[in-house]
Amino acid sequence: MPVANAQGATQPVRNEYVLGSGDVIRVTVYQNPDLTLETRVSEAGVISYPLLGSVKAGGLSVTQIENRIAEGLRTGNFVKQPQVTVLVVQVRGNQVSVLGQVNKPGRYPLEVADSKLSDVLAVAGGIAPSGADVVTVVGTRGGQPFRAEIDLARSVGQARANGDIQIVNGDVVWIDRAPMVYIYGEVQRAGASGSSAA
Repeated sequence: MPVANAQGATQPVRNEYVLGSGDVIRVTVYQNPDLTLETRVSEAGVISYPLLGSVKAGGLSVTQIENRIAEGLRTGNFVKQPQVTVLVVQVRGNQVSVLGQVNKPGRYPLEVADSKLSDVLAVAGGIAPSGADVVTVVGTRGGQPFRAEIDLARSVGQARANGDIQIVNGDVVWIDRAPMVYIYGEVQRAGASGSSAA
């Protein structure tokens, strides 16, 4: 259920997915199969819905868009007590890029509103053996450039909240190659060895 702030505007419910441009949704109205529709959220953040025309969907939670469509059907006297269900069929609008030394680099959808760094790294198959312990996250927060370097080795031993930051749409997660030390000369076993900071 949406939560109203002091100005009366509704905010998405915490932990609920927020729709973005490119997402594909299926709208179902109970006992009204002719109003069932599968549609894509446009670049402008709207969907075209029968009887209602253009409906703003981008930036709204699933619950909020369900309520908006239900209210439009009710106030337009199209359906007396509409029971609207919205299902996200494809997540295309909220994505993060995970690059560098991970097992499966690529772009991944953020399927929940409060995706954490550990969640995104898990989806990308974890850090590769050649990856460093420091993860760099670049993006924007509040319209301002954002950059954070998280030392995973240290943050695992501390409270999870310290290093497990929230990842948002458009973020880039970069894992650099771990530093290597080369040993030459008269040693028992020559070659490369990963360095670790103690």
